[in-house]
Amino acid sequence: MTSAGREEYVTDVEYLRGFATDLSPVRLRLVAALNGFPQPPAEDFDYCELGSAHGDTTVALAAAYPRARVVGVDINPEHVDAARRLATDGGVRNVRFLERDFADLAGEDVPDFDFITAHGVLSWVGQSTRKAVIDLAASKLKPGGLLYVSYNALPGWAAVEPLRQLMVDRAAAVGGGSLERARVGVALARRLCDAGAVYFADNPAAKSMLALMEQHGLAYVVHEYMNAHWVPMYFAQVAAEMAAAGLYFVGQLPLHLNFQDLAVPASMSEVFKGVTDRVTFESLKDYANNEFFRRDVFVKGQVPRDEAATASYLSSTPFGIALGEGQLARSVRLPHQTLHFSGPIFDALFPALAAGASTVRDLARLPALAQFGATRVREALVRLAIAGQVSPMLRTTRSGPAPAGTYRIPSEYNRMALARLSSDRPMILASEVAGTAVSIAMLEGVILRLLTEVPEAGWPEWIVEFARRQPFRLRVSDRAVEEDQERVSVLLEQVERFRAARLPTLVELGILERVDGW
Repeated sequence: MTSAGREEYVTDVEYLRGFATDLSPVRLRLVAALNGFPQPPAEDFDYCELGSAHGDTTVALAAAYPRARVVGVDINPEHVDAARRLATDGGVRNVRFLERDFADLAGEDVPDFDFITAHGVLSWVGQSTRKAVIDLAASKLKPGGLLYVSYNALPGWAAVEPLRQLMVDRAAAVGGGSLERARVGVALARRLCDAGAVYFADNPAAKSMLALMEQHGLAYVVHEYMNAHWVPMYFAQVAAEMAAAGLYFVGQLPLHLNFQDLAVPASMSEVFKGVTDRVTFESLKDYANNEFFRRDVFVKGQVPRDEAATASYLSSTPFGIALGEGQLARSVRLPHQTLHFSGPIFDALFPALAAGASTVRDLARLPALAQFGATRVREALVRLAIAGQVSPMLRTTRSGPAPAGTYRIPSEYNRMALARLSSDRPMILASEVAGTAVSIAMLEGVILRLLTEVPEAGWPEWIVEFARRQPFRLRVSDRAVEEDQERVSVLLEQVERFRAARLPTLVELGILERVDGW
């Protein structure tokens, strides 16, 4: 940030923990490819996250890409200390963290980057710091490098911004830290809403936003809404500031928003006829959807679209079932329509993808898919990717039932994540196969520790001792399980379900591997 960074951004409350999937290079390369642009290198690259907080995303990505060189930057010294400890404890040596204002990086000994990411930062800083972010990207991105920025967007926030202003004005009149000021602001908004204030009655989005604030807690409210500079922006404004620095719009996430037939209601298709300029299209689309939050990708330089590079990417990149999906669905509901995956090509493609991640080139050679040709297979696979059902991978894989026996966690970082298993911090496991990471629930973490650390005969005793040291919730029919023996019985049932439904995917992604004996 600029020299004023410490004054304009909240530093007395730690940022919320978690993994930001959209910051994964594998996803940013896909956005570029689907929009016809060349992509930065797949694995041997330089990456920087601006506003890296505790390092949850930055360290996990460094663990997933051991050939990459990763830098995290944050202004909060507590965040930077936590991130450095996370990397050290996880044995992740290809990442470093800098406690810096963004403007100070221009003179720092850092490489030029293939990827720079800034999640939410533009919405929470003043104009000078926003310019510093853009100038940094313009100077430190390699030609053709990608910049990811997410930010609160207009016109969606136009009706809800008064809610934020109400809370900020009330909070300014009270003492205490940021959490106390947020508590006072949210409480006043709730009283007004419950008392029937016409503002909330006429603006259901504001009522929903207030409920979301209460659901996520005061730390969320502090960082999302209580910064000294809180600026929702029109896309055209952001695009103009980027273009002035030689950064040009590539596309956005979620993926379906890059395609007109999926991005806007069918009833509005006539409005978009004849619109060929992408900036104009994006601006109109934000009105069509009343957009609240944008996740945009920009490229350094006026890089020409290269359909041949896109075709090569789609033919040679392995695609597999997306992390967390488990199995492919025959239909996926998007905001404006439902995508259906029926017919002979999907009848053949579904089992092929269930067998493991594969490239279009290899899929098109399979007897069941050869009749359709590579072009149709590629189109079908892209449709599944747009729906979030499949994701690009770094390796081809083979799936199937997980073999019986015992398992180990090969990654030092992932072993550290499980050793820290706790209900008050995220559990993030990195995959060098998928080029990203996955957040797991507390229950899944307990099961993974059982499968990888404890001989099966010792499971009941370990479960009882773990629950006494680190309470975790188990429920049966909305009833909390409190008694030791029932906790053991319920958890052992969950182990068997996990073995059948989840274990094969974790083995396929290299997060687990089979070993013989103890």
